[in-house]
Amino acid sequence: MMLALTAPVTAAAETPTPAKQDAIEEAPIAGFPRARLYRLAGAERRPVVVILPGAEGGDGAGKRFGPILAELGYAAVSLPYYSPNWGNYGPPPEFPDLPGSFVDIRIDQLAELRAAVAAMPGVDAERFGLFAGSKGSEFALIAASRHAWIDAVVAYAPSDLVWEGWGLETVEAEGTRSSFAADGKPLPFMPYRGFVEGLLAGPGKADLLAIHENGRADHPDLEAAARIPVEHYKGALMLVAGDRDKLWNSGRMARNIVASREAAGLTTRALLYPEAGHDLAGGSAEPREDARGGGDPAANAKARADAWPQVVAFLKDSLGG
Repeated sequence: MMLALTAPVTAAAETPTPAKQDAIEEAPIAGFPRARLYRLAGAERRPVVVILPGAEGGDGAGKRFGPILAELGYAAVSLPYYSPNWGNYGPPPEFPDLPGSFVDIRIDQLAELRAAVAAMPGVDAERFGLFAGSKGSEFALIAASRHAWIDAVVAYAPSDLVWEGWGLETVEAEGTRSSFAADGKPLPFMPYRGFVEGLLAGPGKADLLAIHENGRADHPDLEAAARIPVEHYKGALMLVAGDRDKLWNSGRMARNIVASREAAGLTTRALLYPEAGHDLAGGSAEPREDARGGGDPAANAKARADAWPQVVAFLKDSLGG
Protein backbone atom coordinates (compact mmCIF):
# COMPACT_ATOMS: atom_id res chain seq x y z
CA MET A 1 0.00 0.00 0.00
CA MET A 2 1.41 3.35 -0.98
CA LEU A 3 0.57 7.03 -0.85
CA ALA A 4 2.55 7.62 -4.02
CA LEU A 5 3.96 11.06 -4.76
CA THR A 6 2.88 10.82 -8.39
CA ALA A 7 2.98 8.46 -11.31
CA PRO A 8 6.42 8.38 -12.91
CA VAL A 9 6.95 10.56 -15.95
CA THR A 10 10.00 11.74 -17.81
CA ALA A 11 11.73 14.83 -16.51
CA ALA A 12 11.97 16.25 -19.99
CA ALA A 13 8.19 16.50 -20.22
CA GLU A 14 8.04 19.03 -17.39
CA THR A 15 11.30 20.99 -17.58
CA PRO A 16 10.32 24.66 -18.00
CA THR A 17 13.00 25.31 -20.66
CA PRO A 18 15.28 27.89 -19.07
CA ALA A 19 18.29 28.97 -21.09
CA LYS A 20 20.84 26.19 -21.21
CA GLN A 21 23.82 26.85 -18.97
CA ASP A 22 26.52 24.58 -17.68
CA ALA A 23 26.07 20.85 -17.36
CA ILE A 24 24.30 19.46 -14.31
CA GLU A 25 26.67 17.86 -11.83
CA GLU A 26 25.62 15.06 -9.47
CA ALA A 27 27.51 14.39 -6.25
CA PRO A 28 27.13 12.15 -3.18
CA ILE A 29 26.62 13.72 0.25
CA ALA A 30 28.84 12.70 3.15
CA GLY A 31 26.93 10.81 5.82
CA PHE A 32 23.91 10.23 3.56
CA PRO A 33 24.87 7.32 1.30
CA ARG A 34 21.64 7.40 -0.75
CA ALA A 35 21.33 11.17 -1.03
CA ARG A 36 22.52 13.08 -4.08
CA LEU A 37 23.19 16.73 -4.85
CA TYR A 38 22.28 18.06 -8.30
CA ARG A 39 23.53 21.49 -9.37
CA LEU A 40 24.74 23.37 -12.40
CA ALA A 41 28.50 23.33 -12.76
CA GLY A 42 30.36 26.47 -11.79
CA ALA A 43 31.40 28.45 -8.75
CA GLU A 44 28.09 30.20 -8.05
CA ARG A 45 26.64 29.34 -4.64
CA ARG A 46 23.10 28.13 -5.11
CA PRO A 47 20.18 27.87 -2.68
CA VAL A 48 19.26 24.42 -1.43
CA VAL A 49 15.99 22.65 -2.25
CA VAL A 50 15.58 19.24 -0.61
CA ILE A 51 13.26 16.77 -2.35
CA LEU A 52 11.24 14.66 0.10
CA PRO A 53 9.42 11.76 -1.57
CA GLY A 54 6.16 10.24 -0.42
CA ALA A 55 5.37 6.76 0.80
CA GLU A 56 6.74 5.21 -2.37
CA GLY A 57 10.12 5.81 -0.76
CA GLY A 58 13.40 5.35 -2.59
CA ASP A 59 15.00 7.98 -4.81
CA GLY A 60 12.57 8.11 -7.74
CA ALA A 61 11.28 11.57 -6.87
CA GLY A 62 14.85 12.82 -6.44
CA LYS A 63 15.96 11.45 -9.79
CA ARG A 64 12.91 13.00 -11.41
CA PHE A 65 13.01 16.47 -9.89
CA GLY A 66 16.70 16.84 -9.02
CA PRO A 67 17.82 17.73 -12.55
CA ILE A 68 14.74 19.93 -13.10
CA LEU A 69 15.38 21.99 -9.97
CA ALA A 70 19.11 22.10 -10.70
CA GLU A 71 18.47 23.54 -14.13
CA LEU A 72 16.31 26.20 -12.48
CA GLY A 73 19.35 27.26 -10.47
CA TYR A 74 19.11 25.35 -7.20
CA ALA A 75 21.37 22.97 -5.35
CA ALA A 76 18.73 20.23 -5.44
CA VAL A 77 19.12 17.45 -2.88
CA SER A 78 17.47 14.08 -3.27
CA LEU A 79 16.93 12.66 0.23
CA PRO A 80 15.74 9.04 0.24
CA TYR A 81 14.72 8.37 3.84
CA TYR A 82 12.64 5.18 3.52
CA SER A 83 12.68 2.08 1.34
CA PRO A 84 9.65 -0.17 1.81
CA ASN A 85 10.41 -3.62 3.19
CA TRP A 86 7.24 -5.65 3.61
CA GLY A 87 8.96 -9.02 3.90
CA ASN A 88 6.69 -11.69 2.44
CA TYR A 89 3.99 -9.10 1.72
CA GLY A 90 5.98 -7.35 -1.00
CA PRO A 91 9.14 -7.21 -3.11
CA PRO A 92 12.55 -6.83 -1.44
CA PRO A 93 13.56 -3.28 -0.52
CA GLU A 94 15.42 -1.23 -3.10
CA PHE A 95 17.76 0.17 -0.43
CA PRO A 96 18.18 -2.28 2.48
CA ASP A 97 20.28 0.25 4.39
CA LEU A 98 17.34 2.67 4.72
CA PRO A 99 14.44 2.23 7.16
CA GLY A 100 12.11 -0.41 5.76
CA SER A 101 9.14 0.67 7.86
CA PHE A 102 7.53 4.08 7.83
CA VAL A 103 7.91 4.30 11.60
CA ASP A 104 9.64 7.02 13.64
CA ILE A 105 11.26 8.61 10.58
CA ARG A 106 13.74 11.12 12.01
CA ILE A 107 12.84 14.75 11.36
CA ASP A 108 16.22 15.75 12.83
CA GLN A 109 18.09 14.29 9.88
CA LEU A 110 17.30 17.46 7.93
CA ALA A 111 19.53 19.49 10.27
CA GLU A 112 22.32 16.98 9.76
CA LEU A 113 21.78 17.11 6.00
CA ARG A 114 21.92 20.91 6.04
CA ALA A 115 25.27 20.81 7.83
CA ALA A 116 26.62 18.28 5.34
CA VAL A 117 25.64 20.21 2.21
CA ALA A 118 26.83 23.51 3.72
CA ALA A 119 30.37 22.12 3.51
CA MET A 120 30.05 21.37 -0.22
CA PRO A 121 31.24 23.78 -2.92
CA GLY A 122 28.65 25.82 -4.77
CA VAL A 123 25.98 25.46 -2.08
CA ASP A 124 24.33 28.26 -0.09
CA ALA A 125 22.69 26.44 2.84
CA GLU A 126 21.57 29.77 4.33
CA ARG A 127 18.83 29.69 1.71
CA PHE A 128 17.04 26.42 2.38
CA GLY A 129 13.81 25.07 0.94
CA LEU A 130 11.82 21.84 0.83
CA PHE A 131 9.98 20.36 -2.15
CA ALA A 132 7.72 17.55 -1.01
CA GLY A 133 4.72 15.40 -1.82
CA SER A 134 2.21 13.42 0.22
CA LYS A 135 3.98 11.77 3.18
CA GLY A 136 6.98 13.87 2.22
CA SER A 137 4.78 16.94 2.72
CA GLU A 138 3.89 15.67 6.18
CA PHE A 139 7.65 15.39 6.85
CA ALA A 140 8.28 18.87 5.42
CA LEU A 141 5.59 20.61 7.43
CA ILE A 142 6.67 18.97 10.68
CA ALA A 143 10.26 20.04 9.99
CA ALA A 144 9.26 23.58 9.07
CA SER A 145 7.26 23.93 12.28
CA ARG A 146 10.42 23.06 14.25
CA HIS A 147 13.31 24.67 12.34
CA ALA A 148 13.43 28.44 11.78
CA TRP A 149 16.18 28.08 9.15
CA ILE A 150 13.75 26.55 6.64
CA ASP A 151 12.90 29.44 4.32
CA ALA A 152 10.42 27.94 1.85
CA VAL A 153 8.23 24.83 1.54
CA VAL A 154 6.33 23.51 -1.46
CA ALA A 155 3.94 20.81 -0.22
CA TYR A 156 1.92 18.80 -2.72
CA ALA A 157 -1.06 16.84 -1.33
CA PRO A 158 -0.24 17.94 2.23
CA SER A 159 -1.36 16.70 5.64
CA ASP A 160 -2.31 18.81 8.64
CA LEU A 161 -1.67 15.89 11.00
CA VAL A 162 1.06 13.46 11.95
CA TRP A 163 -0.32 10.03 11.07
CA GLU A 164 0.20 6.51 12.32
CA GLY A 165 3.25 4.68 11.03
CA TRP A 166 3.31 1.34 9.27
CA GLY A 167 5.61 -1.60 8.67
CA LEU A 168 6.09 -5.27 9.43
CA GLU A 169 6.17 -4.57 13.16
CA THR A 170 2.70 -2.98 13.01
CA VAL A 171 0.90 -5.87 11.31
CA GLU A 172 0.03 -7.30 14.73
CA ALA A 173 0.34 -4.01 16.61
CA GLU A 174 -1.90 -1.68 14.65
CA GLY A 175 -2.32 1.82 16.05
CA THR A 176 0.84 1.79 18.17
CA ARG A 177 3.55 3.54 16.14
CA SER A 178 4.03 7.05 14.77
CA SER A 179 5.22 7.90 11.28
CA PHE A 180 7.73 10.45 12.58
CA ALA A 181 10.02 11.17 15.51
CA ALA A 182 11.97 14.21 16.68
CA ASP A 183 14.52 14.72 19.44
CA GLY A 184 14.59 10.96 19.92
CA LYS A 185 10.87 10.67 20.66
CA PRO A 186 7.93 9.49 18.53
CA LEU A 187 5.54 12.30 17.69
CA PRO A 188 1.88 12.09 18.75
CA PHE A 189 -0.14 10.73 15.84
CA MET A 190 -3.60 10.09 14.43
CA PRO A 191 -4.36 6.35 14.14
CA TYR A 192 -5.90 4.75 11.08
CA ARG A 193 -8.87 2.46 10.93
CA GLY A 194 -8.41 -0.68 8.84
CA PHE A 195 -4.83 -0.32 7.63
CA VAL A 196 -3.78 -3.91 8.31
CA GLU A 197 -7.05 -5.21 6.88
CA GLY A 198 -6.35 -3.22 3.72
CA LEU A 199 -2.78 -4.49 3.57
CA LEU A 200 -3.86 -8.10 3.82
CA ALA A 201 -6.51 -7.60 1.13
CA GLY A 202 -3.74 -7.38 -1.46
CA PRO A 203 -2.08 -4.76 -3.69
CA GLY A 204 -4.35 -1.91 -4.66
CA LYS A 205 -7.30 -3.16 -2.61
CA ALA A 206 -7.13 -0.79 0.36
CA ASP A 207 -9.37 2.28 0.44
CA LEU A 208 -6.72 4.64 1.75
CA LEU A 209 -9.02 7.65 1.85
CA ALA A 210 -11.45 5.78 4.09
CA ILE A 211 -8.62 4.43 6.26
CA HIS A 212 -7.53 8.00 6.99
CA GLU A 213 -10.99 9.55 7.28
CA ASN A 214 -12.37 6.80 9.50
CA GLY A 215 -9.33 6.92 11.76
CA ARG A 216 -9.73 10.66 12.15
CA ALA A 217 -13.43 10.30 12.88
CA ASP A 218 -12.72 7.65 15.51
CA HIS A 219 -10.24 9.77 17.47
CA PRO A 220 -11.31 13.43 17.79
CA ASP A 221 -9.63 13.42 21.20
CA LEU A 222 -6.23 12.88 19.54
CA GLU A 223 -6.50 15.57 16.89
CA ALA A 224 -5.04 18.44 18.90
CA ALA A 225 -1.93 16.46 19.84
CA ALA A 226 -1.46 15.05 16.32
CA ARG A 227 -1.93 18.39 14.54
CA ILE A 228 1.20 19.81 12.93
CA PRO A 229 1.69 23.29 14.45
CA VAL A 230 2.12 25.02 11.09
CA GLU A 231 1.62 28.42 12.72
CA HIS A 232 5.10 28.01 14.22
CA TYR A 233 6.55 28.20 10.71
CA LYS A 234 7.13 31.83 9.71
CA GLY A 235 8.60 31.13 6.28
CA ALA A 236 7.04 30.97 2.82
CA LEU A 237 4.59 28.12 2.22
CA MET A 238 2.88 26.92 -0.93
CA LEU A 239 0.30 24.12 -0.89
CA VAL A 240 -1.00 22.27 -3.95
CA ALA A 241 -3.96 19.93 -3.48
CA GLY A 242 -6.97 18.38 -5.20
CA ASP A 243 -10.43 17.90 -3.72
CA ARG A 244 -10.81 14.50 -5.41
CA ASP A 245 -7.68 13.02 -3.85
CA LYS A 246 -8.47 9.35 -3.13
CA LEU A 247 -5.37 8.61 -1.06
CA TRP A 248 -6.10 11.10 1.69
CA ASN A 249 -8.19 14.25 1.97
CA SER A 250 -5.45 16.67 0.98
CA GLY A 251 -7.90 19.38 -0.09
CA ARG A 252 -9.50 19.59 3.34
CA MET A 253 -6.14 19.25 5.10
CA ALA A 254 -4.69 22.08 3.00
CA ARG A 255 -7.60 24.30 4.04
CA ASN A 256 -6.99 23.40 7.68
CA ILE A 257 -3.35 24.43 7.31
CA VAL A 258 -4.32 27.74 5.74
CA ALA A 259 -6.83 28.41 8.54
CA SER A 260 -4.30 27.66 11.28
CA ARG A 261 -1.77 30.00 9.75
CA GLU A 262 -4.31 32.73 9.05
CA ALA A 263 -5.35 32.66 12.72
CA ALA A 264 -1.71 33.40 13.55
CA GLY A 265 -1.51 36.25 11.02
CA LEU A 266 0.50 34.21 8.50
CA THR A 267 -0.16 33.97 4.77
CA THR A 268 -0.10 30.76 2.74
CA ARG A 269 -0.19 30.33 -1.02
CA ALA A 270 -2.72 27.55 -1.60
CA LEU A 271 -3.54 26.16 -5.03
CA LEU A 272 -6.69 24.04 -4.63
CA TYR A 273 -8.21 22.23 -7.60
CA PRO A 274 -11.80 20.94 -7.15
CA GLU A 275 -11.68 18.24 -9.85
CA ALA A 276 -8.09 17.09 -9.36
CA GLY A 277 -6.67 14.24 -7.30
CA HIS A 278 -3.26 13.29 -5.91
CA ASP A 279 -1.10 13.37 -9.05
CA LEU A 280 -0.25 17.08 -9.19
CA ALA A 281 3.53 17.38 -8.90
CA GLY A 282 5.53 18.63 -11.84
CA GLY A 283 4.47 20.48 -14.94
CA SER A 284 3.42 17.77 -17.40
CA ALA A 285 0.19 18.80 -19.11
CA GLU A 286 -0.30 15.33 -20.60
CA PRO A 287 -3.29 13.47 -19.08
CA ARG A 288 -2.35 10.17 -17.44
CA GLU A 289 -4.37 7.61 -15.55
CA ASP A 290 -4.09 7.60 -11.78
CA ALA A 291 -7.02 5.49 -10.63
CA ARG A 292 -5.72 5.14 -7.08
CA GLY A 293 -4.87 8.81 -6.67
CA GLY A 294 -8.21 10.08 -7.93
CA GLY A 295 -9.27 13.06 -9.95
CA ASP A 296 -10.09 13.30 -13.62
CA PRO A 297 -6.92 12.76 -15.72
CA ALA A 298 -7.61 15.89 -17.76
CA ALA A 299 -8.25 17.92 -14.59
CA ASN A 300 -5.05 16.59 -13.04
CA ALA A 301 -3.09 17.56 -16.14
CA LYS A 302 -4.66 21.02 -16.22
CA ALA A 303 -3.87 21.51 -12.51
CA ARG A 304 -0.23 20.48 -13.02
CA ALA A 305 0.14 22.88 -15.93
CA ASP A 306 -1.42 25.69 -13.90
CA ALA A 307 0.50 25.04 -10.68
CA TRP A 308 4.01 24.42 -12.00
CA PRO A 309 4.89 27.95 -13.19
CA GLN A 310 3.51 29.27 -9.90
CA VAL A 311 5.70 26.83 -7.96
CA VAL A 312 8.73 27.93 -9.99
CA ALA A 313 7.94 31.59 -9.30
CA PHE A 314 7.33 30.89 -5.60
CA LEU A 315 10.74 29.24 -5.19
CA LYS A 316 12.46 32.09 -7.00
CA ASP A 317 10.70 34.72 -4.88
CA SER A 318 11.45 32.80 -1.65
CA LEU A 319 14.99 31.57 -2.28
CA GLY A 320 16.36 33.36 -5.31
CA GLY A 321 18.02 31.00 -7.75
